[in-house]
Amino acid sequence: MATTWNALYLGRLTQVLDPTEGDNDSEGAALLTGRIFGSSAQPLSKQIFSAATTNNGGAAGVMDNNNTAANDTYRIDLNEDGTRETYTHDAAVYYNATLTYLDGTTTTIAARVIQMTNGDTYLAPSVAPADVAKLEAKPIQSLRVDGISNSTTVSFTQDRPVTNFVCFADDVMIRTADGQVPVQDLRVGDRVATLDDGPQPIRWIGRIDVDLAAMPRMRPIRIRAGALGGGLPQADLLVSPQHRVLVRSAIAQQMFGTTEVLVAAKQLTLLEGIDAADDLDRVGYTHFLFDKHQVVVSNGAPTESLYTGPEALLSVGPAAREEILALFPMLADEGHQAPPARMLVKGRVGRDMAQRHAEGGAMLVA
Repeated sequence: MATTWNALYLGRLTQVLDPTEGDNDSEGAALLTGRIFGSSAQPLSKQIFSAATTNNGGAAGVMDNNNTAANDTYRIDLNEDGTRETYTHDAAVYYNATLTYLDGTTTTIAARVIQMTNGDTYLAPSVAPADVAKLEAKPIQSLRVDGISNSTTVSFTQDRPVTNFVCFADDVMIRTADGQVPVQDLRVGDRVATLDDGPQPIRWIGRIDVDLAAMPRMRPIRIRAGALGGGLPQADLLVSPQHRVLVRSAIAQQMFGTTEVLVAAKQLTLLEGIDAADDLDRVGYTHFLFDKHQVVVSNGAPTESLYTGPEALLSVGPAAREEILALFPMLADEGHQAPPARMLVKGRVGRDMAQRHAEGGAMLVA
């Protein structure tokens, strides 16, 4: 729980939820009933903002609906210029609502909707664990307001779950035995297509969510559609900086004596169309693991599965590392070296290879 948390921006509305001050009642709450916020073209998963709350009086720890008692405020960087602007809380209304995820599935939640005095309106985190789980389950496309739950006796507390809304994996499609599947929908046991061994069952899958302001070194690399050559990837692909991409080229053969090597995405940013994704505040990384290291197909492009080398095991965190070691106890042996699916090209050598491709206009995947 925290007094700074994430919220989904619903827009600047002309409908005023609390037009009359002097009491706790939000007289205009019914104006939102039946409204739908977000769409497939403009999903709410792309409208995630951090809100820092300040209680300026009135009820302790509560963002007061009655502005004659206090003008409590939020600091939010809505225009994304790097500076939080101050907005005054006007109303909080509790609604019964329906979430639609980007994959088309739906669920119902007890929605906490807040509005500023300028009309800016947000879906705020719930404090109920079941609703938090629904808000974090998948990328959210839209919110439909079904009816009012409480508009007269709301006590909207500052201290709420941060809520890590998913904003990364919704557009990464993994080739499986059953066709293309969004990475966030994969489960242990699902059979994923591999370049070397055909469909293989996932043994472990995990996810981490990263605040990029706190961990800038984890900022993802965006590989634009077609940047690898041959029309690959088929759509923009976001991967972690250390995530390796398969390079298949004559230059690889000349440098390493093999046509196929794996190179970390961050070593390829000299090439046009491959850059750090500077437009994101948060990112979620999904990892999956097979019985051995594999090359899989992500948005049509060949990339690696999780490689259980020492650096990778450190990157997944202690809880995930414990789960992996329970499945593969041999990894705890310091002398054990998991064989990679292809030669792993590291550091400066990887950058040199990228430079040679850039200078020669050569495709990375020929």
